[in-house]
Amino acid sequence: MHQAQLSDVQLTNLTLLLTIRDGVLQDRPATCCKFGLDAAQAERIGALGVQQIMALVANLGDATLFPARRDLLALLDAPLPLARPLAAVHATQHLAA
Repeated sequence: MHQAQLSDVQLTNLTLLLTIRDGVLQDRPATCCKFGLDAAQAERIGALGVQQIMALVANLGDATLFPARRDLLALLDAPLPLARPLAAVHATQHLAA
């Protein structure tokens, strides 16, 4: 059986996405406050399934999602093959600003 090796960044993204998803389902206001999310971000993460989260983490590579990026919703809604390039482009634009 093939086991995927996740980087530290991927493990952090996975852990945070799963924690936030569960927190949103239990106590949305507290989770938003704790993780600095707006209502739309919390709604979108709360609607993700475990397989969707795993696929997103795998496709993002070492692009960090947290603290919550300004383009978080765009990355969550992007087709999976485009997630990594979009994250890289937006990270570069953020550094140049």
